[in-house]
Amino acid sequence: MNILDRYLLKDYLKAFFVGFLFFSALVVVVRLLDKDIKHFDEGISYLTAVKIVLYQAPRRIMEIVPVSGFVAIFFVLGRMVRNNEFVAMKAGGISVYRILTPVIVVTLILCIIFAVFYDRVASPIYHEANLLQKKKRPKHGRYLVFKGKDNRFFYSHQISLDGKAINKLTIWESDKSGELQRIIYAKKATWTETHWLLKNGHIRLFENGTEVGYENFDEKSIERYEDPARFIGSDKDPRAMTIKELKEQIVYKKEAGQISRIEHVKLHHKIAYPFAAVVVVMLGAPIAIRFGKAGFFAGLVIAFFLVFIYWAISFATLEGLSENGKLHPFFACWGANIIYGIVGTLLIWRTPR
Repeated sequence: MNILDRYLLKDYLKAFFVGFLFFSALVVVVRLLDKDIKHFDEGISYLTAVKIVLYQAPRRIMEIVPVSGFVAIFFVLGRMVRNNEFVAMKAGGISVYRILTPVIVVTLILCIIFAVFYDRVASPIYHEANLLQKKKRPKHGRYLVFKGKDNRFFYSHQISLDGKAINKLTIWESDKSGELQRIIYAKKATWTETHWLLKNGHIRLFENGTEVGYENFDEKSIERYEDPARFIGSDKDPRAMTIKELKEQIVYKKEAGQISRIEHVKLHHKIAYPFAAVVVVMLGAPIAIRFGKAGFFAGLVIAFFLVFIYWAISFATLEGLSENGKLHPFFACWGANIIYGIVGTLLIWRTPR
């Protein structure tokens, strides 16, 4: 790394982190003062409401990383253009590509760090915010229907996770063609790591839609593939899941024959979005070279405009289409990155050398 690289990266990183800290503080303060904080459920104290906002903040501030990247590159290159440093570097035989390469590489490293932060810190703590907002973890449920693995359907009259017990559990089992094979009913059910333990019930056997057998039992054990916690909808919000949890959820739903489009979208989003800063910087660099003399506030306006368009393309349009099953999750979540990356590459290529 030569003197020029150190000079450029020092200014870029300083501008990036100053912008990041400023926008992060702005997000938190605005959220705290926002009228929505008054709309929390009754019984939630103001202190708890503040904790909820602060727990949500790590995920929310991820949204301003691209803005910080654009503002930093616009400020640094714009100042170099205004001071004729950029012209001097080109006169010395240093190409635009050579100037921008270390900035893009460092931004990529920052994005990897933010990707880990998004997955390991922001998502789990966002889940804690959701739990605070709900006041308590769901532990009970009534009159619930759940589709399990191997064409099983469960109907539970009442379930308690704390007591590991279900009152009045009915299980419908069908073959691969959907033909009903048997119905299992138990007045009470508990579970172990691998089995359902059923008590005081009966089994009805079917062939070709006709009942052919009936059996009472005092106790019976059958294999368990299902997670009882899922019966009462206590799963995490997909936005609050880590990459590992999303993958496990997708596998679980696939084995259970359930739709997992939202989980697929959130999985690709969690990987793709942290790298938005790279493509925004690629787009911002040639804009800064052309319009850097317009000043910092002009760059700020352009930054918010470009990031707003990014959000509109990615979140409002492509991911919405994907969650409705009209677009593959990969293209939905990486689409905006691909579009911005291509446009940025073309603008860099057309920038006078």
